[in-house]
Amino acid sequence: MNEQKDAVYIISVAAEIVGMHPQTLRVYERKGLVEPYRTPGGTRRYSNADLERLQLIQDLSSEGVNIEGIKRILRLQAENERLRNQVDRMRRLLEESEERRGDRTHTMLIEMGRTTKRNLPAVRRKGLQ
Repeated sequence: MNEQKDAVYIISVAAEIVGMHPQTLRVYERKGLVEPYRTPGGTRRYSNADLERLQLIQDLSSEGVNIEGIKRILRLQAENERLRNQVDRMRRLLEESEERRGDRTHTMLIEMGRTTKRNLPAVRRKGLQ
């Protein structure tokens, strides 16, 4: 859920910004595609992240993706982001561990699915020069 400080747009303003009808935003909320912040009085407040998400939903919908497809895409994007953050964290922890050990000469670095050794001379191959 969005924090109150980030959610500043009321539904009519958010709808105007993304070019949708406010009722469409309500439908998307009921379908679980967007979850705006609610004030203690129950008023919806949308953040910039919500507006970006609504724009993506609108783009996908205009390309013919149905609501269930959009949900799946949004879930996959969230999972992808979670996994990227996890990989970044693991890389940072590995680098911190290597720095503490001082063993940087023969360390393996995992980079985009490939394993390469650091601090080794470049190898020239025939035809690639």
